[in-house]
Amino acid sequence: MFMPTDQLLWLLTTVVEGFVAYLFFTQGLLRKFLFFNFYFLLCVVFSIVRYSTYSYFGIRSAAYYQAHYFSDILLSVLLFFSIWEVAVHLVGSECSRIRVTLWSAGALTATAWYSFSVAALSDARGRPFFFELSQNIFFGCCLAMALLWTWRLRHEPDDRIAARFVTVLSVYFLLFLLVHGTYQLHGIYRSNWRLAAFLYPTMSAWLPLGCGFALVSPDERRRKNH
Repeated sequence: MFMPTDQLLWLLTTVVEGFVAYLFFTQGLLRKFLFFNFYFLLCVVFSIVRYSTYSYFGIRSAAYYQAHYFSDILLSVLLFFSIWEVAVHLVGSECSRIRVTLWSAGALTATAWYSFSVAALSDARGRPFFFELSQNIFFGCCLAMALLWTWRLRHEPDDRIAARFVTVLSVYFLLFLLVHGTYQLHGIYRSNWRLAAFLYPTMSAWLPLGCGFALVSPDERRRKNH
């Protein structure tokens, strides 16, 4: 059962996600970052669906489990395409869109194939394919953000708003790695469970908050990107 503070954070995160989607529209960035905007819109929709399922069936029900993890895989794939979108605008003329697209498509295909292989080889108690795919996509995104962050340090980005998104996403996936690491060490260090319980809602709230700050920065409001 979620505590009242968890439900309040859930509500506030959903409101901020909707506000960020609104900012994409008002800043004239809807077409430029279409996947990113669609990601935040779906975050709002899925958050409402998850909370409705939780309220009606309970957190331990099969309905909530399916609603949570199937929406999670859709959001993971959409976030992957959002990173591709940011990468295209970040590298600008130094790397063609076709080249970035081919690398991204190859990485997503390899991740899906690896996830399918792991799920197929697991026993009856193993994790299902959609869980493996969602987690492995996140690991792939972590690697992509590490590469983009390194590229950003060595080059002057053509698009400042894309560079800011790289910073926000880098912090987001760093928090994801911390959450994953603390969960993995839960069996060794029981105190890590509390740290993971703190980091997970922090990670969920950081992405919309960070993107919101990037979008409302004064210099970007004066110079709309099209």
